[in-house]
Amino acid sequence: MLKLSRFLVKQIPRSEIRLSSTAAQAQPAPAWDLFAVVCLERPPVIVPPLSKMETDMLNLLKEKEFENSFMSDHEMRHMRDLERAQKKGKEPTDEVLDESAMITALDMEDKWKTEAETFTPASIPEVEADNKKSMLRCLDRPVRLCVNTKFGDNTYWGLPEAKRIDGESMRQTAERAVQETCGDRLNFKILGNAPLSFYKKKYPKKYQTESAVGAKFFIFKGYVINRDGALWQDVSLKLGENCVDYNWLTYEELLDRTEHKESRALYNMLHTDD
Repeated sequence: MLKLSRFLVKQIPRSEIRLSSTAAQAQPAPAWDLFAVVCLERPPVIVPPLSKMETDMLNLLKEKEFENSFMSDHEMRHMRDLERAQKKGKEPTDEVLDESAMITALDMEDKWKTEAETFTPASIPEVEADNKKSMLRCLDRPVRLCVNTKFGDNTYWGLPEAKRIDGESMRQTAERAVQETCGDRLNFKILGNAPLSFYKKKYPKKYQTESAVGAKFFIFKGYVINRDGALWQDVSLKLGENCVDYNWLTYEELLDRTEHKESRALYNMLHTDD
């Protein structure tokens, strides 16, 4: 058997052996461009209104709490004031009252009402819900930044993005994407060093090269930071060179506005507003 195998090897030309060994080598993997994409969110500012079920449940809990609760210290003080007033009206007494007893519970209630009348609650900016240019729309829900970018003769809606350059981490690329898209008027912070979602797409045949056949997009999460005090201030963005327009969109609006692959990637990383 050994002699037969050696005989067969000798009968195969060396050129064919070289070709077969070359074909067995793994083909080089296609190269891809790397992009950092940022889902920039303005978080909710106020509490959303209660639904009908939540309102009914809240009223039920208030009733149960009122039925099962004990009297508060203020109510006990008011009861003592009434007893003291009854005793004082019936017979003279030599009881010396301290300062806290001289100020009755009703006096405290009058004082609290006066203070409440002078209290001014924080003002809520009145912005129409349809004004998608304003960051202060839909204050009870998070809104995300979506930009209209020009690519050749066409434009498309998507998240701020930038192509990674050599020597740059993906987080640095994400920060640069927001700065190049929005300018320096917006205060923001990228959440973590790792992306929360991913998608990829191939370039059209005429745009494919040996260095890149497509692009891989890594989506990072970012938050707008309010550094001007307790009240949020609206910001008019200074868009980059290839940016035509921008909108602040809710969850449903963002999924409808972005293209299919990006929308699916956002669906996997975001939760609904309900």
